[in-house]
Amino acid sequence: MFLTTRVRYGIRALIEIGINYNKQPVLLKVISKNQDLSLKYLDHIFTRLRTRGIIRKIKAKKGGYLLTKSPKEITLYDIIEALEGIGNIECLEDSRICPRTNHCGARVVWNRLNVKIIGVLKSITLEDFIKEHKKINKTKKSTGFSI
Repeated sequence: MFLTTRVRYGIRALIEIGINYNKQPVLLKVISKNQDLSLKYLDHIFTRLRTRGIIRKIKAKKGGYLLTKSPKEITLYDIIEALEGIGNIECLEDSRICPRTNHCGARVVWNRLNVKIIGVLKSITLEDFIKEHKKINKTKKSTGFSI
């Protein structure tokens, strides 16, 4: 599966915010520095995430970004859909595209695959990413190894 840079960077940024869930908002410049990502590119990503209701911006002296839901309620499907959209096979989106729709065995298989992929994407949550991030970083700290 191909995930765009926008999705990968978006997930990294959401992990930063998710780690601070129920705490203070996280500044975009802090995420940019911690993740070594362009501030301008992150702003573009965050505009999409805000528009889709995944994060919200707090405008105050101690402002920044917060998740709108808990990390366990935000799925990988939600994130990809917000940042790129889920790219389905054209004939599954609109059966009028192909005159073979009614007698195409491949379309049936593509549909089964599509259903499974969406199921997997909906089963993985931001909380899963955060747990793995914490596990890896705890190990690095305990061994004195860091990147």
